Amino acid sequence: MHGELHGRAAERAAIDRLLQEATSSRSGLLLLEGEPGAGKSALLHYARQQAGALGVPVVQALGAQAESELAFAGLHQLLHPLLSHLPALPEAQAAAVSAALRLGPGHAEDRFLVSVGVLTLLTEAAAGRGLLCLVDDAQWVDQPSLDALGFVARRLQAEGIVLLMARRDRGPEPTGEVWPRLVVEGLDEEAAGALLAERSGTAVDPGVVRELVGRTRGNPLALGEFGAELTADQLQGREMLPAALPLGAGVERAFLEQVRRLPAQTQTALLVAAAEEVGDLAVVTAAAARLGLDPSCLDPAEACALVSVTGERISFRHPVVRTAVYSGAGSGRRREVHRALAAVLDPEARDGRRAWHLAAATVEPDEAVAAELQTAAEHARARGGHASASALLDRAARLTPETERRTRRLIAAARATWQAGRTVRTTELIDEAQALASRPADLGALLRLRGAVELGSGVLTDAFSTLMRAAALLEQEAPVAAARCLVQAAQTASYVGSLDRFAEIGGAVGRLPGEPAEVECTRLLLQGIAAVVAGNPVRGRELLAGGIDRARRLGDVRLEVWAGVGCLYLGQAAQAIALFHRAADVARASGHLGALPGHLDFITSQELLSGHLAHALALSDEALRLAQETGQENLAAVHLARMAMLHALRGQEEQCRAAAGAALRTALARRIGLAAATARHALAMLAMARGEYAEALRLLDLLVAPEPGSGHPMITLFSLPDRIEAAVRAGVPDTARASLELLESWQVGAERGEARALLARSRALLAEDDEQTIVCLQEAVGLHDGSVPLERARTELYLGETLRRMRRRVDARRALRSAAEVFEQVGAEPWAERARRELRATGESARRGKAAAGEQLTPQELRIARMAAEGSSNKEIAAQLFLSPRTVEYHLYKIFPRLGVASRTELARLHYENPALFD
Repeated sequence: MHGELHGRAAERAAIDRLLQEATSSRSGLLLLEGEPGAGKSALLHYARQQAGALGVPVVQALGAQAESELAFAGLHQLLHPLLSHLPALPEAQAAAVSAALRLGPGHAEDRFLVSVGVLTLLTEAAAGRGLLCLVDDAQWVDQPSLDALGFVARRLQAEGIVLLMARRDRGPEPTGEVWPRLVVEGLDEEAAGALLAERSGTAVDPGVVRELVGRTRGNPLALGEFGAELTADQLQGREMLPAALPLGAGVERAFLEQVRRLPAQTQTALLVAAAEEVGDLAVVTAAAARLGLDPSCLDPAEACALVSVTGERISFRHPVVRTAVYSGAGSGRRREVHRALAAVLDPEARDGRRAWHLAAATVEPDEAVAAELQTAAEHARARGGHASASALLDRAARLTPETERRTRRLIAAARATWQAGRTVRTTELIDEAQALASRPADLGALLRLRGAVELGSGVLTDAFSTLMRAAALLEQEAPVAAARCLVQAAQTASYVGSLDRFAEIGGAVGRLPGEPAEVECTRLLLQGIAAVVAGNPVRGRELLAGGIDRARRLGDVRLEVWAGVGCLYLGQAAQAIALFHRAADVARASGHLGALPGHLDFITSQELLSGHLAHALALSDEALRLAQETGQENLAAVHLARMAMLHALRGQEEQCRAAAGAALRTALARRIGLAAATARHALAMLAMARGEYAEALRLLDLLVAPEPGSGHPMITLFSLPDRIEAAVRAGVPDTARASLELLESWQVGAERGEARALLARSRALLAEDDEQTIVCLQEAVGLHDGSVPLERARTELYLGETLRRMRRRVDARRALRSAAEVFEQVGAEPWAERARRELRATGESARRGKAAAGEQLTPQELRIARMAAEGSSNKEIAAQLFLSPRTVEYHLYKIFPRLGVASRTELARLHYENPALFD
């Protein structure tokens, strides 16, 4: 047994469980954390041996400080043995992975598409035998690789893939909360005694063991070194231990003492190897030669096993040795070594290594070095290495002598940092650049980026002001950038609930030049929406028609989304949904996950209105996860609010309150009026379903007179029928009448049947007697066009209740049966139970119908079931939902028995015969 595995029974057992599960096609994750020398690498070695015994293939990557800013360097190590599976990937994924790993032409600009490709590649490699992925020294693995592995980790279930990672406990967060952690602690006295005896070949006095454990905190690496270095008399307690013995975290000092006993030339050669870090022997020896060192000077270090040389690679015995050598050298010597390494590296290479060594060797501003760093950053960004590009550009800016050029590089660094998902650092770079910027175009670019940050995860009212200022600064020199700022400002105004701000946006977009085509299209769309909001639908329709036509001809998905918004304002819901679905399909096909949550928000709201509650919940659940993964916290709050409404309608009180509470916390802090108003409306609907009308009215009153940033005009108007009902049933008719007046002023001229139906139903609730109530409700039933089945069912429920009170039981049953059937189909269980209760009161036996699939399956399972029933293959479903095909297969295995089917054919037949079960 490896000496450092003394006392590691729990850790070995955890690894054994993961590997056993991998042989049964179950995936697993584990992150080992501990100080240097705790034995993490030894545990990974144990895992590799056990995997070999079980016939599970192994791939591995080792983090290195020199490569920590090289995009996808870690993935390159990990995936290189698996590249034979690359042709099995969908074309877009294969191209993205190839570009990221520098295996072919093209760009890997979308880090999430790369991540999806990595998931598919690992799944293909694991098919049939499983796969163990080992990552050591994760604290030095580049961020894009860690992000991709985190993406994979969140989606593993039934692929037989084990991801086992080790890192120092002071390292950066690698993968988010999904990764289970196991802290590798120091050894206890029993295990430490066994290790010391093994390394020294002699029995060790218990008192000495106790003292060594106290001084080293049980660190196995330190104990093993002392077992080999201390004399038998010292270990057996006959002589005192030396005072210079390292204490606690000073393990590195023990290795440094070994290094300092070596010849001076050998120490310098070791420093070259430590600074080079990649382990390229040719580069190390060439740099050493530039420093006047003979190649044989590494022999003493190799003789005492501090380093090993195999073929063209040189490696240190342990990462702690490398750290000790590098940190123990003076800054001047380190710069000299980095200068030598830069001199021997190929200036035409695009991996950024030469640029980093030049930067490490440079203290004063130097434009030549800064320019080389910028070039390396451009290559990194082309491969999707935004974090690497950020670090390279940041360092380039520090070394740039001229102020304006330094400003531009800081702007570029900030943009790359934002694309890498590092919000706080982005803001810091923006602040720094803004203090230097003097050109309007530079200030505009900075404000545009600041507005994007605030839109994603800041206060939305601030975001609107920032984006409008940015557009004003950019409108002359960069009209396309200005137009995009105004589109983001429109999005902000929609979320805040300040629809009156569209007039300001319309004025700003009107000042932009008519060309290029993107600017003109943006002008038509935003001014069209502004006209509709301002009460001029004829002008708005004319402008929007032109904008929608141009958006389609341009094929710009972002503009097509806003064309869809324009259609909604014109009441053209079907056309809007078609545009939103197209945008979502493009985002899925291209892997542009950042855009998908926004597109899904529009689709979810329409699915909700259409009564497809389970499907809407599945879409919203997916959108929420993607919004959180892409750092769009404000949009995540909107999706949480939508989920709260869906849970309320389905009678899921606990889930509704949890989602609404989370949405409100973010929404009220950041003035996301859409999210706050939707969450409160959801809580009000939950209260109404429970018969708590006074509480429902209290919540709905907050929508009529909201605090700044906590309301939304459209939500207020849409919720008026609910407020009227809550007020009537709570015994506050004056409030109901005031709300009816507002509803009449908004909808009296409406052409849509649904709008007029809701107005008739609301009048029925305030009618003077039951006969008048029935007339109004029958009128409302006739006006419902079926586009919002939940509302028609509610009207039929109220009609049936009134008829039942008037003892017209036969007529009541007809209305109540229809209402109950719809409520059951869409999964609105509280309303269905209310209809069944009324039916029983008429003397008819009312039984609960067959449960919809959405009540038996999770949101993700429902989406898989629906897509499989419609004929999509496992691979097609996996690509659409960013899962692995094996996970899809695993879910279908669980879905079939729950739905009472045994095959895809039976699932398709069930969907064909009763599609409402899947809504």
